[in-house]
Amino acid sequence: MRKLLTILLAAVLCLSLAACGGPDKQPAIDAYNELAKNYNKFVEISNEDLSGWSEEDIDYMNSIADAITKYGEQLESDDELTQEQLDEMVKACNEFNGVIEEYLENEE
Repeated sequence: MRKLLTILLAAVLCLSLAACGGPDKQPAIDAYNELAKNYNKFVEISNEDLSGWSEEDIDYMNSIADAITKYGEQLESDDELTQEQLDEMVKACNEFNGVIEEYLENEE
């Protein structure tokens, strides 16, 4: 009986350790941090003169700000994110970051 209990307990411990290996958030965190950093630079520069910006441009940049807020909240929460959600977050952050980096390069 002791051997059976020992084997059962060892199996439960192995399964519980295997369950801890969820998706890796680090690539999403890195993409989020890079986007947030560049967006802050962008806001600092663009707030100096918004006269050349269309309403559509401003709406698009506001959508980026909303995405940054949403992704930050998701990454900081204790909620489980799937690898698919994290990959989509990285993709979106990289796309937004590309737009912002292109703008920042044109401003230099």
